[in-house]
Amino acid sequence: MPKYVYSYKSPVGTFWIHQERDKSWSLSIGEDIIEVVGYWDSAFAAADAVFMQTTGWDSWDDRPKKEAPLFLDGWTKRAVR
Repeated sequence: MPKYVYSYKSPVGTFWIHQERDKSWSLSIGEDIIEVVGYWDSAFAAADAVFMQTTGWDSWDDRPKKEAPLFLDGWTKRAVR
């Protein structure tokens, strides 16, 4: 079964969602240096945290308006090895 990484280019940097070895999903932000924001039970939950601005990363969560896609299908999806 192929694995995927999801990305969303936000005004504060690129968010990344990918599956970890323990089957959780990590949410990270960054371009060259990636900072892990947190872990969720699913990619959908991680994307929802970005949309709802409840990631735990203040630079995003404290922004005045929601700018992220409502659903994970609004993110860029890429297969990874």
